[in-house]
Amino acid sequence: MRGPYLLFVALLPLGSAGCSDAARTDEALCAYCENDSQCGGNPCFQDVSGMRFCGRSCDSCPAGYTCQTVAGTGGLAQSCFPDSEACTPEMVPGGGPDEPDDAGVVPLDFGTPGIIVSGPVGPTGGMVDRLVFGIAGDTRPSTCGGVYPQTIINNIFTGMRNEGVQFAVDQGDHMFNCGYSAAAAAGAQKQMSQYVAAAALLGKTVFMTMGNHECTGESTSLCTLASNGANPNYTAYMDALRPIADKPYYRFDVQTVSGKAVFLIVADDVWDDAQKSWLTAQLTDADAHAKYTFVSKHHPDGNQDHPEFQQIYDLVRQHKYTLFLTGHSHLYKRQFDDPRAIVVGFGGAPLAGGKFWGYGVIRQGADDRITVTIYDQASGNAMDNFTVAPQ
Repeated sequence: MRGPYLLFVALLPLGSAGCSDAARTDEALCAYCENDSQCGGNPCFQDVSGMRFCGRSCDSCPAGYTCQTVAGTGGLAQSCFPDSEACTPEMVPGGGPDEPDDAGVVPLDFGTPGIIVSGPVGPTGGMVDRLVFGIAGDTRPSTCGGVYPQTIINNIFTGMRNEGVQFAVDQGDHMFNCGYSAAAAAGAQKQMSQYVAAAALLGKTVFMTMGNHECTGESTSLCTLASNGANPNYTAYMDALRPIADKPYYRFDVQTVSGKAVFLIVADDVWDDAQKSWLTAQLTDADAHAKYTFVSKHHPDGNQDHPEFQQIYDLVRQHKYTLFLTGHSHLYKRQFDDPRAIVVGFGGAPLAGGKFWGYGVIRQGADDRITVTIYDQASGNAMDNFTVAPQ
């Protein structure tokens, strides 16, 4: 039976080409895997979700696990197995959709979270026939240190998986955590761990965008790259992002049958001259060499929390782009003055003008046009659909 509690074990990065036996040890218990060879001699078993995770030898089962016979990809073997039957979070029954009840959570060590890396598209990109990827933003709690909207974000990544996405790009704000104490540091790690656990349900690489809540959460000051170690939120976010990038802004390319797709992830809360030069150079290169250019940043057009936010938007609009993806406003909408810009801040944060929590799936058609479909995470119903030309 599933236990009535939330269980999380830190997930480790997984390369798209697989890992050697030496890279997988007993420390990889409940890390996402595809076969036994990625688990250092331990079985790669299925939990109740149907996804596969690494086991551990039975002589060192931690609390919450017992030794069981499991089916790895190479056959039956003995392994530590979660008593809850799930390596990913289990919610207490009775929680509401926006404020699930987390009473009775077993206080396990959350460790350092890390986004999994798996699939045909990894940290530096990849190659696919035609693009199919997911988008969603603003998965934070409604209050500082409040209950994480786990059910909603679990539904989002499960819905993306069911739609067959190859990877996902989020639009920021993965936490709502305050302060600089040791307790605040633990709170930031916990919330990022909860996001990482939900992202693991997709089983593919998730490219995160930095939001203001990964900085101070305030509108009075930006973060800096030197904030790592001093700001619990920024530190926890960068720990989780590390399998993808060592800076909060980065690029990856995906080669498609029709040409290159460039993805530019902008961190507007650490905007400085170095990032401005980087973004200008990347946009210029994409103008010359990309079939598609997708830009993700947290704050939408018109946001004046910092003057830099609009400067970034105006800079991007001097170049060609397929879609400009933003969040921060807790709703889904198309920007009224830009048919290529959408706000997707409806990932679990308290709605502000929106009517549903959900996600989008972006598909490259046989005619090379890009179709955006927006889904309600609760019902799975399509709520909006539109297409744009490549550039």
